[in-house]
Amino acid sequence: MKINYGWITPALAVALFCLSVAASASMIIPANDNAKENSRGPAHSPVIDDQWSLERVDFIHYAKPPQQGGGPKTDVCYKLMGVKWTSLPATYIINPTNPQGLMPAFVTSAVSAGAETWDAATSTELFNNAYSIDSSVQYGVQDYKNAIAFGDYPDGNVIAITSVWFTRKGSKIVEFDMLFNTKYVWGDSAVNPSVMDLENIATHELGHSIGLSDIYSTSCSTVTMYGYSNYGETQKRSLEQADVTGLQKMYGA
Repeated sequence: MKINYGWITPALAVALFCLSVAASASMIIPANDNAKENSRGPAHSPVIDDQWSLERVDFIHYAKPPQQGGGPKTDVCYKLMGVKWTSLPATYIINPTNPQGLMPAFVTSAVSAGAETWDAATSTELFNNAYSIDSSVQYGVQDYKNAIAFGDYPDGNVIAITSVWFTRKGSKIVEFDMLFNTKYVWGDSAVNPSVMDLENIATHELGHSIGLSDIYSTSCSTVTMYGYSNYGETQKRSLEQADVTGLQKMYGA
């Protein structure tokens, strides 16, 4: 089964079969590659002050319909969100609780390895090495805590979601949350190729958390931010030159 990463927003999503649906703040709907990016957040999004309203965008990891193509070819194999962190390093909190028996040490190792992969490609310290572990943190709560957790998401096509809160004025990321759907079996695909590789998916999702978008061109299928994946895949654990180029355009070499 091929897996697709795509944009959705709480205010507007365009389903894969071109069905327009009005979405509430608590509802996430898969969208195709042409869905509007950086749309307004929910009506009750918190504000920093009168001029710094928060907005939110969700990257969703979902099953690709068999009839949909891989998108046009391009020579540019990275895409920037247009927002980034201005206060670094970002501290993240991992909730390793899961129903599949994955040990906390495995979960934290896989996620932190993905974070360090991005850190190693720039002189800027993106992620705090001293991450926290907290079984109470949840995905989707706007609380200025960068939460990474597992959860039983109701849509069986959804593999993982990363939500990014940002200010349009100042182009500043202020929070990200990440969810791994427990409808899928997670693990280490280098040991068991029948599972969804946690480090592989975490590395891709962490690219969103620092300001990189998905890339869908079939000519870019080897890059970490390529928008399709598969069971047993591990190639996104490491970065390709395009990923590094996009990263360094935001945070320096």
